[in-house]
Amino acid sequence: MTAPLTDPISQVAADWFARLRDDDADLDAWTTFQAWLEADPAHRLAYEAMETLWLDLEDDAPQALLNAAGATATVETLTRPSGPATPAPTPARASRPGHRRPIPWLIASGAIAAGLVAWVAASRWSPSAPIDYATAKGEVRAVTLVDGSRLTLGGATRITVEMNARRRAVTLSEGEATFDVAHEANRPFVVELGDQRVRVLGTEFNISRDQGHTAVTVRRGVVAVAQVGGGEVRLTRGQQVLHAEGSTVQEVREADPDAVFAWRSGKLIYDKAPLAMVVADFNRYGGPPIRVDPSAAKVTVSGVFLVDSPRAMVERLARFSGLTVVVRADEIILKGQ
Repeated sequence: MTAPLTDPISQVAADWFARLRDDDADLDAWTTFQAWLEADPAHRLAYEAMETLWLDLEDDAPQALLNAAGATATVETLTRPSGPATPAPTPARASRPGHRRPIPWLIASGAIAAGLVAWVAASRWSPSAPIDYATAKGEVRAVTLVDGSRLTLGGATRITVEMNARRRAVTLSEGEATFDVAHEANRPFVVELGDQRVRVLGTEFNISRDQGHTAVTVRRGVVAVAQVGGGEVRLTRGQQVLHAEGSTVQEVREADPDAVFAWRSGKLIYDKAPLAMVVADFNRYGGPPIRVDPSAAKVTVSGVFLVDSPRAMVERLARFSGLTVVVRADEIILKGQ
């Protein structure tokens, strides 16, 4: 027989855990939960114990989860690539089934206990192989995962999707994507970013990744961003975290989510953005690679750029920012005055 919960904080954590796994949990619930979580370090520890308990059950799953799991998806190309078309997604390496772990003694609440019983009693889960998706420069592609989550991939973007009974996972290797995540009570949605991990507690967010530099921006809901072996920050609408892989810094700042998401409708909007960040975005839309000369390293960019001809985009950028464009056979260089 399992021991009952007697610690008051753990009881509250268990109630929150059960409540937030309900499909009816709204943004107000998440906001109230976040305030409770941050009020006392003991609250976070108790809640993480609930999550650890649930995630320790790796091998078994009820039939309802079997029906929802798998890495198949529907794909729709919204904008044609500027170069050769990218082949359809192909299966990647087969994933390794997790080993069985002992079930901890702690049972969180009636709702969680029922879920645990269902997991233990159900038939063994056999995970599906990961699936890779990639876009060419200038291509925008919509991907709908089998769980109903909707992803939009920007140009020159590579992701890997893997789903099993325990969690839904996406690895963003390079590029930019928006995520509108379907709520599932039994499986968290995680995005791997090198030495960062994004754990979804809400629904809609954008991630850009270029040469180890990442930006995570939340449009709706709550998202947790953790460094491997480091701390975690939680973001709500209008917040963004910047990180350079290998560093210990996660810089949280305010950001206009509608501006960040504008690339899906053919616009790039910036407000005092570093030139290097703007160039990284431009390089996903085709044409010769653009490079920033050291003389322009401190230039910032503000404005709205229509995504059309890569050369026209560079010319507008140079005109608005007072830059000199040097065109070579294999690259374009932006120099300061």
